[in-house]
Amino acid sequence: MNSLRRIVFHSKEDILVSHHLLNAEKLLDEYHSNTDFSINDLLEIYNIKLYFENGIYLLSWSEDTKIKYKEICQTNWEILKEKILQINDDVIEKTITDLEYNYKIHFWNLLNQLNSYKKISVLKFEYLLNNFEHQINYIIQQKGIVEKFDKQISKFLIVYKGTTEILLSKLEEKKTFKETTKYYFPKSLSLINKENIIIDYLNSVDANINYVRLIENSRDSNELKLSPKTRLKAKKKSRELNNQIRENGISWNIGIQIIFCKDQIEPVKFDNKESISIIYSEKFMNNLNNDISLFYVYKKLFLFVDETNLISLINKNSEVDSLERISMKSKNAYETGEVFTKKHILSSLQMLIFEDYLKRKKNSTENLISSFIKHLNDYVEPSKFIFNIQNSEISHIEKIRNIVPEYEFLLKQYQTYVDEGEIDIELIQISSTPIRFSEIYSQSVNKYIYIEDNLLFKLKYQFFSDQSMLYYIEPYNDKYSNLYDLLINENVKIENFQNYQINEINSLINEGYLKINSNEYIKINTEILIYLIGELHRNDVLSYWNYDKNIRNEIDKMIEQKLVKVENTLLTIAEKNYFNYYLNKKEFTNGLDLRNKYLHGTNSFSEIEHKNDYYTLLRIIILTLLKIEDDILIKGKTK
Repeated sequence: MNSLRRIVFHSKEDILVSHHLLNAEKLLDEYHSNTDFSINDLLEIYNIKLYFENGIYLLSWSEDTKIKYKEICQTNWEILKEKILQINDDVIEKTITDLEYNYKIHFWNLLNQLNSYKKISVLKFEYLLNNFEHQINYIIQQKGIVEKFDKQISKFLIVYKGTTEILLSKLEEKKTFKETTKYYFPKSLSLINKENIIIDYLNSVDANINYVRLIENSRDSNELKLSPKTRLKAKKKSRELNNQIRENGISWNIGIQIIFCKDQIEPVKFDNKESISIIYSEKFMNNLNNDISLFYVYKKLFLFVDETNLISLINKNSEVDSLERISMKSKNAYETGEVFTKKHILSSLQMLIFEDYLKRKKNSTENLISSFIKHLNDYVEPSKFIFNIQNSEISHIEKIRNIVPEYEFLLKQYQTYVDEGEIDIELIQISSTPIRFSEIYSQSVNKYIYIEDNLLFKLKYQFFSDQSMLYYIEPYNDKYSNLYDLLINENVKIENFQNYQINEINSLINEGYLKINSNEYIKINTEILIYLIGELHRNDVLSYWNYDKNIRNEIDKMIEQKLVKVENTLLTIAEKNYFNYYLNKKEFTNGLDLRNKYLHGTNSFSEIEHKNDYYTLLRIIILTLLKIEDDILIKGKTK
């Protein structure tokens, strides 16, 4: 049988579930227990059994059909189990040779689970490692096998060319999907062994830049610790390989242009044809006759925050494309994909060109920040925020060293205001411990809403993911990227869907999320719920108080049903991550560390870098002030 057409159980969320189960139906209907099954035939039906064990069936199957199919799978399991139990030195080599790719992991799992590996001798196991070296990827997932052949596996890994990539992909790589597999490295493979393996890899001409970056962004753990010298070697190797890529032309340019136009009437115009081009009206700016109106340019024209006052500059899962999603990345690094990079560049240019405009008007970014602090003080009186920002012609490095502690002080003031109802400077001065963003709470309840239940994850995937394939139908094909957009914009009937799609569509109808109207068109039934799931897909969070009452009523139902969880913090989880990426390395190994490097003298000597860092810090302060204002105003709404 063609191995590409074999039935394989990957996960409950696999988009080809219906396709595999339709093939399973044909296979089980033709099943005869007296057939001379190969190991791959037996493992294929074992994979069908895995679907059933996870409660996955075709909707068209009756209960009697399910019972019949499960009995066939049980009969097959007894045959397979007997075959695995007979594995020994005499037959294991041929068995491994015959195994199809999809079933190698299942074979080693069962060999471990049924303890058949105990019949394999040390000599035979060493032979298998040396002659079937790629099997190591499946072997290290088996605790019992690794423990029995600890020394043999350790000896093999020290000389095997692929060991660094195995170590890094298992210990450092961020997985696209939820990782459920455990990996077991032999105890005799020491931390020193692992570092020497990685050093040899960095010295190799075959080093892959993706793995080198994983080394560069790795974090010390009980399983892997690298010296500063090795990390520096990785950093230099990464730079070398990156330069080679540039020289060979494998790169892309991100074109972004910002213009201030004196005659344009519209506040802003966008042109995204070949590169991002944004034209702002200087005439509109000139009509903003006070500092607070000018400060709101960051919010209303530059769109630093969205319509629900969530920071829009963060990295969003919904903005990561398919290629970036599957590309290798470190689990310890902040993800900086193409969209995030564009937003970073765009916001940096907005800061600089607006600063130029303000200077021509005898004003400055620092002055706008000072004025906005006074504006916030009107809300918190008789308390008063204290924030001293330099507006003199000192160097950018001096400005940074002045502004970083002031920013820390501002955060502590707001934390104290939330906790105590007032800004108590003496209380703040009792402790010099740095504040964490997670410690700064909101004044309001139900501030941020996150998905808690798998049902919403499932609906988010079905309606909004470009991976679900429910949207890909004739005659629209790839006109839309998700089911929601398809159903909102087109009149679609059930017959437009293929067999492998109809089961899921019928499920959504039966569960009440879709309906068939009088014209036999499929339409969304629970409109507000699906809209909110779309918002969660877009931002991973809802800012509860920035929605209308009828929307909040639906969120209340979700809270009551425990479909979502609530957090009452100043910043969302993604916003905290964004701030931590720029300000420190506590959370992410690729963090810019702006909060610490200038205080500890580890900054560069480049004045250009100092200027860029300074305006990045100003942007962080502006975002923080907008979040504080939003929190204060929400408190006013909820009184």
